[in-house]
Amino acid sequence: MATPDFIADRFAAAAQIPHAGAQTTVAALREVIFGTHGELHTRVRDVVVGLADHPRSGLTYAQETAAAPDLLRAVITGLGRPAREIAADPQLRGALCDWAQVAAPRLLLVLTGHFDLAIGAILALGNGSAYQQECLAELDTGAALGVLALTELGGTNGADQQTIATWDAGIDGFRLTTPSVGAVKFMPNVALPAVPKTVVVTARLIIDGHDEGILPFLLRLRTPGPADGVEIVALPDKVSAPMDHALIRFDGVRIPRDALLGGDWARMSADGRLDCALSPRERFHTAIGVLGNGRLDLANAAIASARAALAGMVNYTRQRRPGRVRMADRDAVRRDLVSGVAAVYATSTLGRRLRDIRATSAGATDPKQALWSMLAKPLLSNTAHQVLMMCRQRAAAQGSLRINHILDWIGNLEAIITAEGENQIMQVTAGKAAMGSRPLQLPDTPELPWYLDILAEREQTISAELQQGIYESAGIALGPDAAAIELATATAERLATTALVAAGNNLEDPTAVELAAAAAAAYALERIYTRGGWYTEHSHMSPHQVAEVAAELFRHQTLLAAHLPTMVAAFDIPRLPGPIFSPDYIRAWQDYAGWDDKTFTGDTLSRGLPSVGDIRY
Repeated sequence: MATPDFIADRFAAAAQIPHAGAQTTVAALREVIFGTHGELHTRVRDVVVGLADHPRSGLTYAQETAAAPDLLRAVITGLGRPAREIAADPQLRGALCDWAQVAAPRLLLVLTGHFDLAIGAILALGNGSAYQQECLAELDTGAALGVLALTELGGTNGADQQTIATWDAGIDGFRLTTPSVGAVKFMPNVALPAVPKTVVVTARLIIDGHDEGILPFLLRLRTPGPADGVEIVALPDKVSAPMDHALIRFDGVRIPRDALLGGDWARMSADGRLDCALSPRERFHTAIGVLGNGRLDLANAAIASARAALAGMVNYTRQRRPGRVRMADRDAVRRDLVSGVAAVYATSTLGRRLRDIRATSAGATDPKQALWSMLAKPLLSNTAHQVLMMCRQRAAAQGSLRINHILDWIGNLEAIITAEGENQIMQVTAGKAAMGSRPLQLPDTPELPWYLDILAEREQTISAELQQGIYESAGIALGPDAAAIELATATAERLATTALVAAGNNLEDPTAVELAAAAAAAYALERIYTRGGWYTEHSHMSPHQVAEVAAELFRHQTLLAAHLPTMVAAFDIPRLPGPIFSPDYIRAWQDYAGWDDKTFTGDTLSRGLPSVGDIRY
């Protein structure tokens, strides 16, 4: 396809943006990513970077795993706030998760369990008793690590879990029991023998032989030795994302009356009855509401590492010369980077908007928050995984080395996609929840461009026909689950595009406005073009209109390609130690080897090549 003159001219002009103007544009685009919390992110970023949790060679899996407790205690100290205050502040907690994934990946692995799932459960469902406050005090400093034990070997199974908590009036408390091998708690990170662990255990409450449903219970599982009646068996190592995963079996473990976390809606009476107005099946879903915080934090952390990888790749491709042409000037590489940047801008903005909503008093109690999180986590983590894999492959040999961070980020992404609800299962649940209801809208949604109407058409068609038991409208769907996944994806992509359009409209810098609009259009149009067959099959677009979409997509991607350094500079990624983040990656490897300039005395292929200079990213 020939490049239209007006696009070529724009590309040439964009490459000559004055430095001061570029900085103004970067500052404006930074608001798209961080909103009004840029200073908070900078402060938290610097604390996390100060932990120096760099990828290291020669460590065993056990040694890698053992680093997390010390990192947790150090970051709590560095932030100068007790853990309960960090957990209660969605902006601070979220920023910590974002930057831990970027600059301290081993720390990220324990953050949501500690802050969202353990402390979050106590804060949301606690009764202020001495027992609960003692547990909370240990979690406050990181003296004990918080963990959720929900999944069972036979499956998570929602409100059908089999672990039992039996009320025992004789001890004025409960006894935790694992009745079968399928009820064994599977994968909680509690195997390290020297680390105290306080665990929120979901179990079926039995009172006088009556099933009261699934409720959460607070247990000092390790102090550091296992509690009486607890058997812990370490699971085999994973390939990446090192954690001390284990199997847990309970054999009549005694826990006090105040171990029950029922908030103000489920309490044990003095005579040993459960006072609760909710039905047994409703109790489980109410109790696990804290999972929504963890899902959103993991989603935003995932996309933060995609931003970091793109920043490194833009920097590296502007230096790497496979032959006479820089990687950055190869059209296939530019296409991949532009596609990734557009997707990351859209999904980052959605994640930030949802965090902002959750941080408000109204948002925190909005019943739609669970659905927002179930839509966001699959979209953001799947997008991040795709971008990271692209960066890993384009970086070739550099990308295969842990020192350049991408492999560790991918490893954590594999864990994120599973944690707090496996992505596909979450999409099925979210799609069915969104089916038939009015389309979800972000607050203060502005007037939207034409391409969002096209995204919405697909979403509405799938939703309407899915209600009638018609699955074919979703594409090649064998049944309702696959169709629900398509609906959840369509909804989330529309919301991400909407979030970026709205954020761009609020900017004042004209170049930033244009770039945000181009990123939103490129993100939406790429998804529309990819599904061109669906749109033509369902008579929503003609082949000619699909060609027009392709032309528009080309126009917006060309503009973004000219501004890639500016776009990724807004991500505020610190100078990470990997060579691809260095202003001179060859010099970085020379320094790694310990070679000074005198080591190389003859003519080399590098003589006479242009200087890399101070490349900003």
